[in-house]
Amino acid sequence: MITNPHIPAQSAHCSTSRGFSLLEIVLVLFVLGTLAALLTPSVRDIIEKSRRDAEVRTLDELATTVTQSFENTDLTNLNIAALPATIAASDSPTVFSASTTALYTTTDNGAWFSKVARLRGLTPQVGTAPGTQPELARIAFNPLGNSRLMFAGPDEVGRQRFLLVSLAARSEQLALPPYEASSAWFDSIWNHDWENRSAQLPAYWQSRLTAPQIAAWHQGSGGLTQVHRLIVRRIVLPKFRVTVNNNHPTEQAFVSFNNTSNAFTAPANSGATSTPEILGGRLITINRGTAWPGVEALRFHLRENATVTVQ
Repeated sequence: MITNPHIPAQSAHCSTSRGFSLLEIVLVLFVLGTLAALLTPSVRDIIEKSRRDAEVRTLDELATTVTQSFENTDLTNLNIAALPATIAASDSPTVFSASTTALYTTTDNGAWFSKVARLRGLTPQVGTAPGTQPELARIAFNPLGNSRLMFAGPDEVGRQRFLLVSLAARSEQLALPPYEASSAWFDSIWNHDWENRSAQLPAYWQSRLTAPQIAAWHQGSGGLTQVHRLIVRRIVLPKFRVTVNNNHPTEQAFVSFNNTSNAFTAPANSGATSTPEILGGRLITINRGTAWPGVEALRFHLRENATVTVQ
């Protein structure tokens, strides 16, 4: 018999290869599962942080636009600080948020987001849903579909406060307490530290949410809470007075503000008299004469307590 020494036996070749055992496959899957479990919270946290950071920037931009509106003389269409008793009879007040759960279904001419849109050069379609107007919807709603909220604070001495609020979570995940037109409700948001990732909910909220709703706010990753997912921007508009020193023997001083002519009169030779508090940024016009309207003597935007002398 003749054999070829250069051709290896087939059986020798087959004995050098084998498949993975069931135990090895199970071990690999276990390791991959463990890694996935460890990485999933980190990936989720990164996504949530990115989403929150983007919403923070948006609320900062909205707050800037709101603040810039305070010197606008068009109280009905552009000035967001158009509150009852601070506007003329012919003006309409701003429509602020009155619910923490309902989505905006119509576009009111005086809605805060309509005014922001106009200030940005847009033309909102009044009477139609903001969700059907893409540019307006980007102001009224956040990327998760929640209404961005703007609340006007209670009337108080020396200032007018506003809150811009956005929930960076699905509404079915985290719930806000029902809106209340009260100082206590407003202050529970204003005075709380929403940036603290380990903060608890305000005590005022805990009596207005269910136990499961409270638990959802307190269940964050790594022992932290979800409280920081409510993004809050505080806006303060100071109030000022105009003091008129009228030392003229016959002429009166007529002070117009809030788009209201002769809203305050300083009689002739009355010395120092002061107007009621006026929201900062309002246009002030001073006329003088023996009777209204007299002649215009001065006009300016109110940015501090002002004193005017007539002599």
